[in-house]
Amino acid sequence: MTHRFPGIGVLRADKAIFYWTVIFILLPALLIPVTAYPMSTPPMSKKEEGSFITSYKEGGTRWKATWTLEEFIEGGESKVRLVLKAEGITDPFTRDMKWESVSVWKTGESFTPVEASTVVKDSQGNLVMTERKSVDESAGTATFVRKDYENNDSANESFETGQELLIVEGIVLALRSLPFGTGETVKAQFLTNEPDLYNVEFRQKGRETIKTPGGEVECYKVELVPKLGALNVFKVFFPKTYLWFTVDPPHKWVRYQGLENGRDSPEVIMEAVQIKESGN
Repeated sequence: MTHRFPGIGVLRADKAIFYWTVIFILLPALLIPVTAYPMSTPPMSKKEEGSFITSYKEGGTRWKATWTLEEFIEGGESKVRLVLKAEGITDPFTRDMKWESVSVWKTGESFTPVEASTVVKDSQGNLVMTERKSVDESAGTATFVRKDYENNDSANESFETGQELLIVEGIVLALRSLPFGTGETVKAQFLTNEPDLYNVEFRQKGRETIKTPGGEVECYKVELVPKLGALNVFKVFFPKTYLWFTVDPPHKWVRYQGLENGRDSPEVIMEAVQIKESGN
């Protein structure tokens, strides 16, 4: 696997030796195992719906989305289904697309992903791309399959995972269960759409008042910090990722700022427009 180091460019031999010396000195400490636990089931209503807008960091709308949440029982297990419908420009595309993502999470003593699928079509309704994630909790594995119909390309990756696995689809719901207001750091694994599997930390950064279309909202600010192993010394060259959740329970997601879809995607700001609830 090739790693790119944005902002570093070509190093002189003496500087390269310095960087790699630092890496090997720090490597034993970076590989110390840490304890992580699965997320608990977040506070939520039996049915919810809402919408949000994704903008360029510099301003200007990039894409819009609506989402719904609904609890259900399958095979005697309690689960929740999240459906996101969106349209606009999103990485890696440079023209308008429409896509739908459906993810299923298991609830109960913990909140764990089961599967997620995404279908992308162009503005004429032609199939452009499909993606699917499947999690086998008992085997401790996750698979990612992508089919690119425009470029006749595909990807099929498998990962060894732990119980603390999170996926992109539905992550802001899962994070409602963070221990807000305690200052505690939560560790997890995060499967992205690159695809890649990261060890991450969610660090609490205090409270902030956020301006939203519905007015000012008092929020907890959380930083998502990827643990890059030996490459942690280069983390300064990656943009920081922040999420904001309401101070008032059930700690609804309000804003996201960071990369849109992986290391080579643009920085964006996502803001919730509204959330409706029905049933408890």
